[in-house]
Amino acid sequence: MKKKAIGGVILTAVLSVALLAGCGNGGQAGTNADNKKSDKELVVVTNATFPPFESVDTSSGTKKYVGLDIDIANQIASNLGVTLTFNDIAFSGLIGSLMDGRADFAVSAMSPTEERKKNVDFSDSYFIPRNAILAAKGSNYAALDQMGGKKIAVVFGTTYEKDAKAIPGANVVALDNSTAVIQELNNKRVDAAFIDGSQAAVFVQKNPELEFHLLPPTDDSFAFAFPKGSKWVEPFNQELKKMKGNGELNKLIEKWLGKEFSQQ
Repeated sequence: MKKKAIGGVILTAVLSVALLAGCGNGGQAGTNADNKKSDKELVVVTNATFPPFESVDTSSGTKKYVGLDIDIANQIASNLGVTLTFNDIAFSGLIGSLMDGRADFAVSAMSPTEERKKNVDFSDSYFIPRNAILAAKGSNYAALDQMGGKKIAVVFGTTYEKDAKAIPGANVVALDNSTAVIQELNNKRVDAAFIDGSQAAVFVQKNPELEFHLLPPTDDSFAFAFPKGSKWVEPFNQELKKMKGNGELNKLIEKWLGKEFSQQ
């Protein structure tokens, strides 16, 4: 799926603040959410290696964050009258950035698991995903019971890692991002990968030597994550409710993923 630039993304460079805070496991500079110019500026952390949900587009000569998650976040921000500053960090560092005050919220195709809820608050869910097994063409890995004894690549800290580790005899390789997962597959260092189904479709388009098989639906979902007690949870929930009711959310989902991923 060809990525498109989003004109509405506001990328504010707050360099003096960024130098004061690291981005956890991402190894990049971050922005302290307590040092913003005003309450109308929200700092967002994401792991922009997860198309079509979030990625970086430089085709116009400038760095832009694009994807379904980015579109949803920007639409809500516009409705609430706030601007967003995006910081790209490792997925495993997202929760820590919220806990230590370096961000106002995180959006990165994150599932609101019970373990994560111990440390952060979540919005209502905005997307129900379909997981997939991604492997070399001809592998025909279409079910979890085929994965016993296989070497499986996943992104560290995701629910995919948890699911893979639950398979008896599986050898799980946890990596920092989806790009590294694809590299492991292409270099034949792993047998398969567990990733989001819509993301798998994007990677197969770019890597025709791969194939993917969708797994049966689960009770998984994606939501925004916030620091404990954040005042922004309820406003985000209200805007998500409006977007679901007026069809705006499904329009964005269809834009990036296709009608087959529209939410009920």
